[in-house]
Amino acid sequence: MFEAVGVHGPELSPTAALVLDAVLVASVFTLLVAPARQKTADMALLGTLVLACSAVRVVMVPLPNVQPVTVVALLVGARLGAARGVAFAVLVALLSNAVIGDGWWTLFQAMGWSLVAVLGSRLDVGSSESVHLSRLAGASVVAAFLFGSVTTLSLVDGSTTAASFVSLLVQGLPFDVVHAIGNVAIVAWCAPMLMRFLDRIDTSLEHVIEVVERHAIDG
Repeated sequence: MFEAVGVHGPELSPTAALVLDAVLVASVFTLLVAPARQKTADMALLGTLVLACSAVRVVMVPLPNVQPVTVVALLVGARLGAARGVAFAVLVALLSNAVIGDGWWTLFQAMGWSLVAVLGSRLDVGSSESVHLSRLAGASVVAAFLFGSVTTLSLVDGSTTAASFVSLLVQGLPFDVVHAIGNVAIVAWCAPMLMRFLDRIDTSLEHVIEVVERHAIDG
């Protein structure tokens, strides 16, 4: 959406940008570190995925609005739950924008991908052996337009009317369509591989819960 209109919203002072990033990092800490039974191995695997997606997003910047992060956020939410999906979304927005360009828009991109992860947490995408590709592709199309709508909010200021906001949404539609087409292509190409990777984290977490429950019963 930002590429569509050529602006990113209001300029932030260095102090305001630092505060914004600190709030986002604090939210990630709350989601990932505070809950009980988080394993170092799980954190490392999720961190690897964050770094890989951030790097791919930076490399793919020349392709307007092709956002590989959207599909991954959807899958992380579906396989690992909303909390870790939102943490993933916020971290990728922070890390990739540190290279691409950080500012007010980072908050709305993080919010957009977080909502995509929450959407994914409500979605049955199957398993790594049998991925529901058609369902996932349909959800990825919805996610593209959801993300575009949320990020458009970064352009709202005191002079924005309902009509002008609708105009911004309409201007961004071609880019949202490209985003949706890119998502479907990424689902077809990468979904089974991503599901297998996420199952490694899923299996690890299930093992920890089983151990805790066994000790509770034995105790």
